Amino acid sequence: MIDYFSMPETPGVTYFACERLRAKFPVGSCAQMWRQANHEKNENRLGCKGCPIGAAHAGETTASLSRLRNSLVCGRRHRSAHRLVGKHLCVSCKNREYEYLKGRNAKGTMPIKLKALEHRTLHYMQGDEMRTLHLRLSVDTEELIVSALRDSANKVRFLFSGTMQLMRRLADFTHQPQPQVA
Repeated sequence: MIDYFSMPETPGVTYFACERLRAKFPVGSCAQMWRQANHEKNENRLGCKGCPIGAAHAGETTASLSRLRNSLVCGRRHRSAHRLVGKHLCVSCKNREYEYLKGRNAKGTMPIKLKALEHRTLHYMQGDEMRTLHLRLSVDTEELIVSALRDSANKVRFLFSGTMQLMRRLADFTHQPQPQVA
C-alpha cells in the first residue's frame, strides 16, 4: 500500500515514498520519470523501468511492465547487446544463423553448436488485440516470447493454440448477424 502525503513547504503537491529508488517524490515527477524510462529509452531511469506505481501515476493502465520493453536484448540468447540486427538478434547470433544457412562456419566445417532453426508461431494478446508473431528461423519458443515482451507497448498475455482457436470462434460467433424472427 502506498502512503501519500503533503509537505507544508509545497502546498498542493502530493508526495509518496518510492521503495525502488528509496526516495520521496511528487507524484508528477514519478510519472515523468516513468515516461522517460519506458518511452524514451533513458538509461538514467532504469529503476523506473517497468514500475507499476509509475505507470499508474502516468495514467498508463495498459502499459507493458516488462523489464525487457524497449531494451536491446537478443531474442535468441536473452543477453543485452549494443545493437540488434533486424531488431531481433545480436550480431553474434545473426552470424551463427548465416553459418547455419550456408552449412559451414569460418573453418569450412558444419556448425554443430547451434540447434536446428525452425519456423515457429506465437499467439498473444497485446492489450485487447490478438497478435501473431511468426519467425522463419528460431531456436525455441522462448525466442518469440522475449521478442513479444521486448517489442510490445501494451500488456502481453500469451495464448495456447487451443485458447486462440476458441477466441476466434467466439469472435466469429459474436460478429454473425442474428437471424430475423418473422
